[in-house]
Amino acid sequence: MVYLVGAGPGDPGLMTCRGAEVLRECEAVVYDRLGTSGLLELVPEDCEKIYVGKKPGSHSKKQEEINAILIDTAKRFDRVVRLKGGDPFVFGRGGEEVLALQKENIPFQLVPGVTSAVAVPELLGIPVTHRETSRSFHVFTGHTKDGDETSLAHIHPQEGTSLFLMGISHLAEIADKLIREGKDPQTPAAVIANGCMPGEQIVRGTLGDVAEAGIKPPAIIVVGETAGYDFISSDRGALADKKVGIIGTFALQERMRRRLLEKGARVYTVCEMKVEETTAIQELDKELENISKYSWIAFTSQNSIRLFFTHVFREKIDLRQFAGIRFAVVGSGTRDALREYGFEADLIPERYTTEALAESLVKTMKPGEKLLLPRALQGSVRMLQILEKNRIDKTILPIYDVQGKKTENWKYLLDFDVLTFASASGVEAFIKELGAENAAKWEQDRRKKPTKIGAIGAVTAERLEKYGIHADVIPKQCDIEHLIEEMAKEREE
Repeated sequence: MVYLVGAGPGDPGLMTCRGAEVLRECEAVVYDRLGTSGLLELVPEDCEKIYVGKKPGSHSKKQEEINAILIDTAKRFDRVVRLKGGDPFVFGRGGEEVLALQKENIPFQLVPGVTSAVAVPELLGIPVTHRETSRSFHVFTGHTKDGDETSLAHIHPQEGTSLFLMGISHLAEIADKLIREGKDPQTPAAVIANGCMPGEQIVRGTLGDVAEAGIKPPAIIVVGETAGYDFISSDRGALADKKVGIIGTFALQERMRRRLLEKGARVYTVCEMKVEETTAIQELDKELENISKYSWIAFTSQNSIRLFFTHVFREKIDLRQFAGIRFAVVGSGTRDALREYGFEADLIPERYTTEALAESLVKTMKPGEKLLLPRALQGSVRMLQILEKNRIDKTILPIYDVQGKKTENWKYLLDFDVLTFASASGVEAFIKELGAENAAKWEQDRRKKPTKIGAIGAVTAERLEKYGIHADVIPKQCDIEHLIEEMAKEREE
């Protein structure tokens, strides 16, 4: 079965529930330039990802090639998703792919998507219809195979709102043709580039002057009386319209995204972090067999909690063995993650830092008690130093590492209002993609822009400083909620 799925206009939150559902169950996904890589995080870990979009320095694949790849993939896998930006049937060439599948007798299902033609103007306060102003809307392609003036022969003045996709390179010709055929040059118009993306830009004007906008593709052209409306609320939250870039795991991204959206922010993934088990995970399995010998188990991250309990259940450990064990966590986020598994934290430091957690354990643990600390490979050295200095009987297991890679949003690094780092490992992943040799230059360029850096705590801020990058926003409490609150305060100031 092949599912032709519309990815929506670029914001992962605007994909349909059905689209997300089939992505979570697919064995292979064939995708092109989506405007967001967040959707690919929904697919299973062993899903085969096949990119058929345009790559830097090379031409995009021809439709015939894409059809052949899709057919080959469908013959190798039972559940294939063909992921296409917007809606597959709105200038997405989905019909051609359906015909190719039908020719090979390959079954398919269609999952509509939110088309950018309607969604992008709407998100910027422009309705495509409005009572007594526009009783219809018309969507045109501004680009065809011919590539010359005859390719615009299908474009004529219309009642209501006219929307042009892929037409920015012909903007002057489109405007001139509409005016020559009777459209009033004073008709409101707008050009929106990179809709739903960090580099989003809108230029409003009239049909007569909008060609001077200087906008680069991809862009949507809106012509009609509704282009003069600005249906944007003046009170949309403390971070209204602020573009926030996140460097973190998918789980962290989702938690931050929900809270940031509540405050009106626009949220994008800049660097995706993957949690990978280390060989120490095998040692954890051995320790779980005799877990009752420990008096304390300490967690410094939600990742360590999830991995720990995944192996508890995998090894079929009787939870009654935890009856005499006390749990220590670094902050409110880890406390809540622990609660998901039915356990309450016995110890949370006043300051949400690993150093404070170590100091609290030293003060609380009694002679003869033993500590188990499953943690990240790149965990705090200072925490271990404190435990070692105070001769805490402990077993340290670096059970996971975090690796990262940049997303499509990387090219907009200096277009964000805030770039947020939630861990030292996130900083390392960012620097690896940026190049340590480029960090100083990038920091200089950043300071010329409105882009600020948010660090979840002092440890993360110190890691940034190591590379010459200064954190502008650091909450007193090391958790997501306080980081976002501090970002909101910065804006108010």
